[in-house]
Formats: sequence, C-alpha cells, structure tokens
Amino acid sequence: MADIQKYRAHESLNTSTAANWSVQSAATAASAASSVKVTGYHTIHIQTDNDIYFLFTTSTTDSLSTANDLYLMGGDTIYSLRIPNGLGRDVYIQWERKGSSDATVRYVLA
Repeated sequence: MADIQKYRAHESLNTSTAANWSVQSAATAASAASSVKVTGYHTIHIQTDNDIYFLFTTSTTDSLSTANDLYLMGGDTIYSLRIPNGLGRDVYIQWERKGSSDATVRYVLA
C-alpha cells in the first residue's frame, strides 16, 4: 500500500524554525566562565577563533567543568547548537576558553 502521509509531524509543525533571529555582539571567552541567557530561543549559532568549553545551564552560578564538558574547536566552522528544552524557566549557555589565549565568540540566537 502506498504511503499517503505527505509530511512528518515535525515537518508539518515547522518546529525547527524560530521567529527570532538575533545577531549578538561578539563576546570574549576568557579563563573564567561567562554566561549568556538564551531563554526563548531554539538554536544558537556559534563561531569562535579559539577552542572553547560550553555548557547549557539554568543558573549563571553553575560551574563549567573543563574535565567533563564538551568543547568547540575554533576556526572557520559555524556550529548550530539546539538549546535544550525542559532545563528550567531560564536557560543560559556558559563558555570558557580551552587554551591559554582568550577566544572571540561570534553568535546568533534563533
């Protein structure tokens, strides 16, 4: 029997797109973690010139772990990260440089 379903649920609901596209000022990832509030957005697009650790959290005081958290490699690559839903009312991304030099982080919230 032929499949008469034209779209999958996520395609027909268009859940992977956001109404907002907000280009942010470039930030610096230094030796101490800094936080950016990403509540209300679906995706963060990041480009960094040096490697950075990152963590999604519900508080600006949660600590980023350089031993356990993931990192993004610096360079020309633009990373698109889905912002987790269900962490709490407010969601933040924290980042910190991986090496000995500060990193410039360019990012867009969508």
